[in-house]
Amino acid sequence: MIDNPLAQHYLAILRDKNTGSSVFREVLEKTGFILGYEVSRELPWKTRDVETPLARAIGYFPSGKLLVVGILGASLPLVYGIIKALPWAGIGLIAAKRVEAGDSVRITIYYERLPVSLARYDRIILADPMLATGKTIEASIRHLRQRGARRITVASVIASRPGIEYLLSHVSDIKIYTVGIDPVLNDEFFIVPGLGDAGDRGLGVDLFI
Repeated sequence: MIDNPLAQHYLAILRDKNTGSSVFREVLEKTGFILGYEVSRELPWKTRDVETPLARAIGYFPSGKLLVVGILGASLPLVYGIIKALPWAGIGLIAAKRVEAGDSVRITIYYERLPVSLARYDRIILADPMLATGKTIEASIRHLRQRGARRITVASVIASRPGIEYLLSHVSDIKIYTVGIDPVLNDEFFIVPGLGDAGDRGLGVDLFI
């Protein structure tokens, strides 16, 4: 979990039921920037000399190829924030549908916009604001690995403890970055206390009902 007071402040705004859609999107993007900053610690870097107006100094520069994959549609502001922090990254998209049947959840991936081969990327950041049951992210990771993905990092704003445990027990060799971890899921598989439905709140779905 990211131990950053500013990130925790943004999470509090996102949790607040009175936060409107435009502010929700703006703060989700800012949180994405912080997530990108934190993930940058594990990315490959190279050094080379740069000339200042006075002398020569050593500078750090990205090394290798990076791809940020967002799970539609809640992740769009989050992805934009991560890209602002890591502007050399490419962008990919996955759409996953959650099918609920009684007390179980099944995930179907029905759309993708990804490079033909992911094997040439040194790191893939899989972004989704919420890690609830963990099943959507699990299905997305398996899909990315079928396309050749090697190193995958998950970036979320809020996660449930059961979702993290499920994900780590079903997929190996991943890292998870999240701003908050809540203890439980309710009967509808929402994180509690959570922040509601990030997709609906960010897209302003209630405005069109």
